[in-house]
Amino acid sequence: MITHFYPAALRIITCVIAVCSAVSATLLGAAPPPDGLNVLDPSDLRAMAVVLTMALGVVAPIAVLMVGSLKCLLLKAGVFAAAGFGNAMMLSPLIVVPFQDTSTLLAVIFSVALTIASIVTYMESVERRNARRRANT
Repeated sequence: MITHFYPAALRIITCVIAVCSAVSATLLGAAPPPDGLNVLDPSDLRAMAVVLTMALGVVAPIAVLMVGSLKCLLLKAGVFAAAGFGNAMMLSPLIVVPFQDTSTLLAVIFSVALTIASIVTYMESVERRNARRRANT
């Protein structure tokens, strides 16, 4: 059942993840460096968080759309899991800025949803392949 809706959900939800991640990275990049950090350089931490969010939350999910929707499903699950973890890093109370937490939380939720959908779609394809193999023998 999920396999039927997976290609459309992949396109729509990936765009939502990319937009929410870009909004989060932009808001964090425009904000002043975080206060209260003794060991880490606040501006370096902010720059690293922005780059990781753009790489894991925007570039990687958009790159996944270039592959066929029902191919490389486990790789897609890994990419969306990494996007979720990259966005979850932005929810730290040390670097979060106003309005950024909402878009970041949406990106994390949708990344986890697409990770689960990719795994379920992969399992359905394995079941279908095994059923065909059993029917042929």
